[in-house]
Amino acid sequence: MLFRSIRGSAAQKHEVDGFYARASMPVRIGPDLAERAFVKPLDRDLRISCLGRVAGFEVARDENGEPAGLTITLSLTTDAPRALQHVAGILERLDAPAGSQIGNAECPDLLCFGKSHGLGLYLAQSAASGEEDKLDILEACTDALEGAGLYQGSASVGDRTALYFYGDSFNRMRAAVAFVMSTDPRCKDAYARRLN
Repeated sequence: MLFRSIRGSAAQKHEVDGFYARASMPVRIGPDLAERAFVKPLDRDLRISCLGRVAGFEVARDENGEPAGLTITLSLTTDAPRALQHVAGILERLDAPAGSQIGNAECPDLLCFGKSHGLGLYLAQSAASGEEDKLDILEACTDALEGAGLYQGSASVGDRTALYFYGDSFNRMRAAVAFVMSTDPRCKDAYARRLN
């Protein structure tokens, strides 16, 4: 189980031992990208608004070792529902996926948030055998998506390599990726599926 805290001089100067809350997002993302895409920007915004800090985060994995979700633990200066709504708004601006939730001990009903949708393209490792093949397929997908989705990392999953994309419309991403799957012979045994 991975649990990391934000460290550094800024974190040590403004420690908050207030009200703890947790935000859970069904995003398939590795720890390094999770920290860059969600954790550090959220921590910065919370400190600027004097609302608290990020106390840590965890990337959950499923039984195959594939990233399955991100949980961010927060230390807030208040337990007001408005504070949770503010955090949810920040995470939504950072493209949190639909199905994300935030709550604390004082708020038994979880607040749902998030807009983006995820698509996983699962390539057979025998077809996309090298890093160059993976990069070529990734470039073809990025071109076909035309901004409808952004690449958010990859993972080895059994005998597959998974490429993760997030965007506003799953159907639009699926159509773009289907074009690549039908035209690139390295995608012969590939499949795409919804991530959230």
